[in-house]
Amino acid sequence: MAKWLAAEVPEWLLLILLVIGLPVLMLLLESLVHRWVPHWRRGEHNDATGIMLSAAAVVYSVAIGLCVVTLWEKRSEARAATEAEAMNLAAMAEASRVASPEVQAAIGKVVLEYNRDVLENWSSRTHGEAAPVVGETLDSLASTISTITPHTEPERAFMLDAVRRLAAATELRADAVRLAHEQQLPDVVWISVITGSVVVLSLCVTCGVRDGLLRRVLVAGVSATIGVNVFLAVELNYPFDGRVSIHPDSYRHVVELLESRG
Repeated sequence: MAKWLAAEVPEWLLLILLVIGLPVLMLLLESLVHRWVPHWRRGEHNDATGIMLSAAAVVYSVAIGLCVVTLWEKRSEARAATEAEAMNLAAMAEASRVASPEVQAAIGKVVLEYNRDVLENWSSRTHGEAAPVVGETLDSLASTISTITPHTEPERAFMLDAVRRLAAATELRADAVRLAHEQQLPDVVWISVITGSVVVLSLCVTCGVRDGLLRRVLVAGVSATIGVNVFLAVELNYPFDGRVSIHPDSYRHVVELLESRG
């Protein structure tokens, strides 16, 4: 459900539903509850209700806050992994200038092909799946490097750096794919978030405030706050999917750079 919301529902519509629709729904529910149980408005049990509501709100705030912070950190980690993956091989292509023109052209061609393959198979990355063709291109790059025979110190230094970057490319690619898959919050965490939201909102309508306007403002404010937090959790839960997602700009930049070199 959360994946469908992030991928198919525009973020502006989801934001309206959670930040405006949810408060409106809670105001209607609050009106019905106090119509059915009118003595709650007198606030005779506000002391007990307030303590329970405060405890639930604190626990919920800590839980949802940790979820959002964790998702943002992992999203930043996933973005850094994709940028490092793209720029790692681009640096290898740039460093190949110390080699012969034939070697430089061969490495540049394979690195260009690698980044093009990543762009063409980006949909696989968004689902946390490794595209076989990208791995095959990486193997082709390894084969190209293995055929190089260094004759000068700069060429030997380049070979050592190329081997190191090739090993790093495999690790970075695996990390990017892993982060795309593992970013999702487990179902049990989503159940906790939804349950906590329902509990806090339910306790809100039990508090008795004689001033009708103030009561509605408080209920709407709490509902909007919860809606914003749920919106952030939904949108950040899938770093490579949905409208608010990581785009393959780094790979596209490398392709443009290598194409401009001819």
